Order: sequence, then C-alpha cells, then structure tokens
Amino acid sequence: MKFPSLFLAISLFFLGSYSLSSKDTKQTVSTETRVESILPSTPESGSPWGEDSKKLETIPILNLIDEKNSQKRWQDANKEYASAIDLFELGKKNIDKNREDSKKEVYYEDRYEWQKQIRRENKEKEFQKQTFDLRSQTVAKLVKGMNLLDKIENPKVKESAPYLDLKSGIYREYIKHQEAFKNYLQVIDFTHRYMELSSKNEAEAEPHRLLALSYEKMEQTAIKSKNQELYYEFKELKKKHLLRFAEIHYGQDSKEYAAIEEKVGKDF
Repeated sequence: MKFPSLFLAISLFFLGSYSLSSKDTKQTVSTETRVESILPSTPESGSPWGEDSKKLETIPILNLIDEKNSQKRWQDANKEYASAIDLFELGKKNIDKNREDSKKEVYYEDRYEWQKQIRRENKEKEFQKQTFDLRSQTVAKLVKGMNLLDKIENPKVKESAPYLDLKSGIYREYIKHQEAFKNYLQVIDFTHRYMELSSKNEAEAEPHRLLALSYEKMEQTAIKSKNQELYYEFKELKKKHLLRFAEIHYGQDSKEYAAIEEKVGKDF
C-alpha cells in the first residue's frame, strides 16, 4: 500500500493528538537503529542505486512522438540529469581531496591539542556545508529535469523505455540526496513514485531497503510526538518493506529471510 505523501504531511502537522503508552515508548526508543542493524548499509553489487550513477545516451524516440516538443524536452531533461551527476561527482571529489589535504596542514600557532581539535572541527563543518550546498545545487538540476519530463503528455512517449529509464534515473539520484539530507518524507514519496514507474523498479531490493529505514525514522518521529495512529501505521509499512527487501535480496528460501520474517512476526 502506498502511503500518500499529502496525508503524511497533513498527519505530521497534527502529531500529538494521540498518545502512546509508556510501555510502547520505552520498547521502541530503546531500539532506534534496529532496522539499520539487520540490513546492508549499501545497495547490492550491480544495483543501479550504486555509487556510480548511470547516464543515458541521447536516444531518438521521434517515432513515438506526435507532439514536436517532446523530443526536445526529453533531451533537455537528459542534459539536466547528466549535468547533475557530473556536478556532484566532480564537486564531491574536490571536497574529499581538500579534506585529505587539510589533514596534512600544520598550524604552529596551535600549541595545545584542544586548539587542534577545534580547528579540525571547524574545518569539517566547512566541508559539510560545502557538501550540503553541492547537494542542493544538484537537486535543483534534478528537479528541473523532472519538470521537463512532466511537460511531456504524449501517452506513447510516457510508456516508452527511454522516458521511463530517464525518469527512473532522475528519481534515483533525487532520492539519494534526500536521504543524505534526512528528508525521510521525500524519500518515502519519491521511492513510491519510482516503484510505480515499472514492475522492474518495484522488483529492486534497494527501494524497499530505503522505505524500511525511512518508515522506521517516521515511526520514531510519531513516538516522540505521541501519535499512536501514525506510530502503528509506520510500523506496519516498515515491516512490509523489510520483508519485501529480504524476499528480493536474499530469497524466500534463505536463512536470512527466515530470520527477518521471525523478527517481523514478533512485532519487530
């Protein structure tokens, strides 16, 4: 079941209208990172969600198009997608290089360890801000690409492989950055959109891993806000996608799937 993003946003506005029992709160808060402890921390090998983002070549789809602007919009969206990937990859390499170079710098005026520690912390804050700004610029390009694709209305084009592959790629990159921003509502919303694009997308393990993690974060938010209704809603959705991930990633006949199924059965 898809959990509508609008209902999520509205419901969170009214968090606090219900209350959890102290027993429920204690049990859940004490295991805040339990999903992370049983799931892989990175996508599986060969997944399109891996570190190396996949670019698409310009593909002629004119034979599918009745409206003359569709081809240009697809090409412009693809340029934004490729540009977003290049921008982030190059920017991240530069930030990482500068971070490593800063470790080699010596400041003779720093006589005490606490002075050195403060300088290191300030430097790291600077690098984190640069990364945040870089992600924001990248997301802006991805959103521009989404908007260009959304202007294509021809049904044949919207069902074509080039259109679906490009939209899937843009969504994947957008979701990765939203997860890094800890914008879990956006992760949930766009991961569901991603899976709805094709059965192939739904059959990937990574979207379900991301949803299980994100729904657990929202479950914790519901606990803190004492919203019992959303707490149980998020909990069930977390368990659903946890099982689906295990089914795809490990296989239903695997020991790993059986172990996760047992945890879910015990109201994990």
